[in-house]
Amino acid sequence: MGVEVNYIPKCQKRCWVGCFDLLGIKEMMVSGNSLRVFDVYATAVELISKWKNNSPVISHVWFSDTFMLYSQDESGQNFAQIEQVARLFSYELILRKIPVRGALSFGDFYSDPASNLYFGQALVEAYQYGEAQDWVGYMLTPSAVSQMEKVQLPANERLNYAYGPIPLKQEAIAKGLNASLPACILGRWITLNGKNPCVEALKGMERKAPSQHKHKYFNALKFIADNHRQIITRE
Repeated sequence: MGVEVNYIPKCQKRCWVGCFDLLGIKEMMVSGNSLRVFDVYATAVELISKWKNNSPVISHVWFSDTFMLYSQDESGQNFAQIEQVARLFSYELILRKIPVRGALSFGDFYSDPASNLYFGQALVEAYQYGEAQDWVGYMLTPSAVSQMEKVQLPANERLNYAYGPIPLKQEAIAKGLNASLPACILGRWITLNGKNPCVEALKGMERKAPSQHKHKYFNALKFIADNHRQIITRE
């Protein structure tokens, strides 16, 4: 007997959605480095799961090398929590030499964990802008920026973000995607021995990266350097 899947009205909502891809997984699989692939997945799952206790309004799910976050509602309080989870998830992955690329959006979203069914414009936009970026990093999409204004948390006042231009792939530029959006200044909020730990991690990954991927780390490092701001400890 087949599984019956029904539309559940309460699963449809407007909320914040984050979509993140772990980079380099396909190359590791092709090379037969299955142990490294397992370690990367295990680390990512552990990191994203640990925030659940601290941020109960944020849910997460993963499939293949894509990790998704979504909130309960469209409020500013929910944004504050999903933003923190998304930012620290990206940060801690990079510190562990796991490159990640992602985007945070807002809009219509249907989530039914029992049926493992997820779809909606917010997910489409988050995935589209996540795939469009030609670097290691994490950005806010047009829908997220618009909703942030409505909940009185404007993007241009976020201490850990700066407006682009964000480096996009040629096909994304051809489609007219907006490169002048806010992106996270990775590691801006902390220093170790006077240095941004993300910068050191990105430099290390850049040195080991295949030549065709080195520009992704260069782009990320340049964005951080161009948007360096004084560390504010009480934030």
